[in-house]
Amino acid sequence: MPINAVQAGEVFTVRVYKNIGGFAWANTYEVQAVTEPTNSITSIENLASAFASLDRALLLDIATLDRVVVSTYVPDGLPYNPDSFTSVPISLPGLRVSAGTQPLPLEACVFVRRNAPTGRDGRILYRGYLVESDVNTGLMRQFIETPTMATISSILNNWLTNTFPTQEWSIVMARGRPNPTNVRVVTTLIPDRRVVFKKLNNRYFDRP
Repeated sequence: MPINAVQAGEVFTVRVYKNIGGFAWANTYEVQAVTEPTNSITSIENLASAFASLDRALLLDIATLDRVVVSTYVPDGLPYNPDSFTSVPISLPGLRVSAGTQPLPLEACVFVRRNAPTGRDGRILYRGYLVESDVNTGLMRQFIETPTMATISSILNNWLTNTFPTQEWSIVMARGRPNPTNVRVVTTLIPDRRVVFKKLNNRYFDRP
């Protein structure tokens, strides 16, 4: 169904686009409608705003959150169908202050597990959050310091509890093409202490 006529149980894709110094990347999420909203467009806009608030909190202020795109799960095809997606401009800097610190390279990512009641955990990786004072090195690997871990956990937990519109949407992991054949609800977002390094053109979680 189009985004202006959301139905209960329908799955949508949310992509949050960010950029810094001419390099752009995106984090991708999947959500499922809990109910049929009274106003689909308003509900979609609230959803986009919620994800913008999360990704801004997990982004340094030297980077920019550019836009949020919400689209139907079935990929847009030809001919062009404007009812299959909406692009919400944000154009705001990240919220994490970087003054007086040295940011780590964009390849250094915060690794967050998406936990579901059944099956394997999903994962999502956040670039552009870590600075040198956030990490230490042990056993030839880099790990996130305890205070930074506490901050990341607080951001994720507060967002799930107070910001994400759970009365309208569920965060899910969906599989299957062109329609989802397996949908698992994500119940918690849990950061990992290890720093994960991914090259800048990694398509596993950066989707243009």
